[in-house]
Amino acid sequence: MTKSATSAILANLGSKLASIKAKESIKKISTGRSTAGGNDASLQSLSNTLKARSDSWKAAAKNARDAIDALEVAEASLNEIASLASRLQEIGSLYNNNSLLSTTDIASMDAETATITTAIDAIVSGTKYNDIAMLGTSKITFNAGVTDDGGIISLTTGTVSSIASTTDASEADTAGSSVATEVALSLGEIAGGIISLKARENVAYAASAIMSAASSRVIETDYAAETAKLTKNMMLNKISLSLVAQANADENYKINLIT
Repeated sequence: MTKSATSAILANLGSKLASIKAKESIKKISTGRSTAGGNDASLQSLSNTLKARSDSWKAAAKNARDAIDALEVAEASLNEIASLASRLQEIGSLYNNNSLLSTTDIASMDAETATITTAIDAIVSGTKYNDIAMLGTSKITFNAGVTDDGGIISLTTGTVSSIASTTDASEADTAGSSVATEVALSLGEIAGGIISLKARENVAYAASAIMSAASSRVIETDYAAETAKLTKNMMLNKISLSLVAQANADENYKINLIT
């Protein structure tokens, strides 16, 4: 094999290698992923893992928001019950401190007392989130997943005792005071739950955003580096093709001389 033929083979091989590398760079630049075309499977695996954890944290943040919404439903009902309890105390005070009330006045106050106590019980039993009771005559407790690995936080909405049996204004003050105390305790538990959940929600969204960015970053194309590689390989390809053409021309010249 002549020197020119050997040079042509080597130059042709160099051209093919440079062309392959140039295509790889083009693929990375066009997709924006350094792992495009099956490159660096370990980085792609890490990116996939980070993306999955990001999605899990996002789901945890949504869980926390759902729980906050549920507690806020209970909170709204308790605030209304507190207003009704205040009115019961007012009725009781009027009854107990006014000797000038007529029979009709007392009957009217009794009727209002009965209506209010019935309404309080109805609000308690009717306070639901997604058809799940948020208030009751015994503690309502539920869990919310707040981490990417299934970590939970236990939440309580408190207790409001049934007072529908209270129908006399003479008992309104006592019933109202009892309910007001229970509502105050329940609102405290709910407030603590909401504050805790908002903190966990913020953590979850932050973790999700950070991991999502990391997932993209680990496979992100270094455009400056890949552009430089592409330019170099295109130049090498062009030079190799020129050398192949030159070597072939030399071989043809020798053949022509012989013939």
